[in-house]
Amino acid sequence: MSDFIQLVWNETLKIYLRVSTWILLIFLVVFSPTMLLLMNISGFPLGAQQAIEQSFTMYFLVILFSLIIASDSVAGEFASGTIKLLLIRPWKRWKILGSKFLSVALFTLVLTLLFLLVVTIVSYLLFPSSSSTLFSDDESSLFLLLLYNYIRALILAAFAFMLSALFRSTALAITLAILLYFAGSIITPLLHAFLQPKDYWIVKIFLPTNLDLTQYLKSAGGLFGVTSIGWSLMVLAVYFIIFMLIAWWSFTKRDVRA
Repeated sequence: MSDFIQLVWNETLKIYLRVSTWILLIFLVVFSPTMLLLMNISGFPLGAQQAIEQSFTMYFLVILFSLIIASDSVAGEFASGTIKLLLIRPWKRWKILGSKFLSVALFTLVLTLLFLLVVTIVSYLLFPSSSSTLFSDDESSLFLLLLYNYIRALILAAFAFMLSALFRSTALAITLAILLYFAGSIITPLLHAFLQPKDYWIVKIFLPTNLDLTQYLKSAGGLFGVTSIGWSLMVLAVYFIIFMLIAWWSFTKRDVRA
C-alpha cells in the first residue's frame, strides 16, 4: 500500500510541476465568475446561494481542464519517452495505471473545490444584500449539484484516460473526449425525438443521456422521463468499469514502444 501511495504522490507531483497546469488553474480562477459578473451587470435579483448554483454553467471549464490532464496522463509518457523509465521500476503496471488515474481524479476534485471557492467568494461579494448563507435550507441541493457535476467530470476523465492509454495520443484523446462531451448533448434529444417509444432503451443506455445527473434535481424521470437517478448511476458505473478495463488491457498487455 505504501508503494501505491508513493506512486500516487509521484503522479500528482508530475501534474503540479507542469507550467501548463498552473496556467489552467489561473484560467479557472479568472473565468469561473464570468456568469456571475454577467448576472450582476444585468441586475438579476439573486441571492448569493442562487448565484452560486447559477454559476455552475461555467463548470464546463473544470471538465475541459480535467480532460486535458487525463488525456496526457498516459499518452504524455509515450510522447516524451519516459514510459520505459517508468516501467523498469519494480512496480506492477496496473499499479502505475491506477496511480495515474487516481491522481487525475484528485486533480479533478481540486479543480472542483477551487471552482466552488471562487464562485462562492464572488457570489457573496456581488450579491451581499442576500440574507441566505452557504449553509441554508438549500445546502443539500448545492451539495448534490457539486457532487453530480464532479461525477460527470470523473466519468468523462475516465473516458479520456482510456483513450490516452489505448491510442497513446494526447491530441486524439482530448479531441474524442471533448466531442463526446459536446456532441452527446445534441445527439440525445435527436434520438429521443426520432425513436419510437419501444426503442427508448437506446436512449436509456446512451452515455450522454446519463452523464448529467443534475437533471434529476428538476425531475425524477430526467429530461426525457425514461431514466432515474439509480438507473443513471448504474449505467455510469458500467461505463466506468468498461473504460478502466480497456485502459488496463491496453497498458498492461500491449508492448511498449516509446
